[in-house]
Amino acid sequence: MRIAIVASNFNKEVTDGLIDGALKCYKSNFGNELDLNFVYKVPGAFEVPSFANQLLNNCNIKFDAIITLGCVIKGETAHFEYISESVTKQIMELSLNKNNIPVLYGILTTYNYQQALDRIKNDNSNKGYEVMSAAIMMVNQFLNFKK
Repeated sequence: MRIAIVASNFNKEVTDGLIDGALKCYKSNFGNELDLNFVYKVPGAFEVPSFANQLLNNCNIKFDAIITLGCVIKGETAHFEYISESVTKQIMELSLNKNNIPVLYGILTTYNYQQALDRIKNDNSNKGYEVMSAAIMMVNQFLNFKK
């Protein structure tokens, strides 16, 4: 199963933890490692939908799913609200793509850094692990329509 991961580089400790969780889930389901060439990093959460769109429309590799990962943490300005809302809407729109592959939302939006750290534990509760698990389930569901 070819699954791309598009991850924000901002809040690196958190997003690296999300990526680790996703990779562990992939390995536990398939027994082998996800090709690390399928892990794409972009500067921040705002750039994630744009790059996922490029993978959908301009990439020579046919992916079975695209996972988006990132972390937006509330600060003292309205920036959190604007970024969270726009990224969420854009990823939702990408999930309705005409390529008939699932695009999954794994952008954490937390009120503080500790809440973000709580979501990257080294177990199945890791949100990256959960999003990869959902991606595998969605690919299998989409395959039911192609039969």
